Amino acid sequence: MTKIPLGKVAFTDAGSYNAGKTYKRFDFVDTEDSSYLSLQDNNKGHAVTETAWWKCLARGTKATEAAKKANDAAALANEKAVAADTAAGRVNAAITQANTAATNAQQQASAAGEAAAEATESVAEMNAALARLEELEQTITAKDRKQPTGMELEFPKKITKGNKDILRVIATLSPAGTGNNVLFLGDDKAVSVAPDGFLTVNSVGISKIHVIPTENTSIYRTIDIEVVPQSVRLCTKSTLRLTANGKFRFN
Repeated sequence: MTKIPLGKVAFTDAGSYNAGKTYKRFDFVDTEDSSYLSLQDNNKGHAVTETAWWKCLARGTKATEAAKKANDAAALANEKAVAADTAAGRVNAAITQANTAATNAQQQASAAGEAAAEATESVAEMNAALARLEELEQTITAKDRKQPTGMELEFPKKITKGNKDILRVIATLSPAGTGNNVLFLGDDKAVSVAPDGFLTVNSVGISKIHVIPTENTSIYRTIDIEVVPQSVRLCTKSTLRLTANGKFRFN
């Protein structure tokens, strides 16, 4: 089956960002804690902060900071808890110190809770960004796949065998802007058709060729191309004779 390139119609995961790599339109990359979408082809050497070349899809800076605060707070709380346990067997001064440590631990626990809340909020923001990404993908895909509603064909209906001209089936889709992506499917009897519509004469006879727009197959058309033998007519005063085996001889 003939394959026709349709161009790029979806996002491509290009891995981690590399300033020395060339990215195509709709490639998306990951940095340490964020994701960015390439807006243009030949995107090389442009920092992800350059908005003419990149669009931030999901920013994870807040989540990373919140998680670090939570870890630091938990570690500090553990340290203070150990200090409180050790101070329990000491004199009143040590008990006071333990109480102070417990207060600090409570404060750190509160900070950890706030950090966790910020992390939850960041996750919600990332989910919302992913939803916007899916919506953007659907919008771009729908735009790129705008369907044609009509098709005009130009082709030779009859070809003389031995014709040396360059012969082709040309399809023009309408309205303008829908592209010209079509498939040519032939029976390879009288003629063969290439993916770009160019014809090769095989033998005398009739071939059927199906011309199918890839974005709207319902408007396909089937055409007939006839290959006829060369005709002979005397156009000068030269003599026309037959050879011993009955074939024409020209003098």
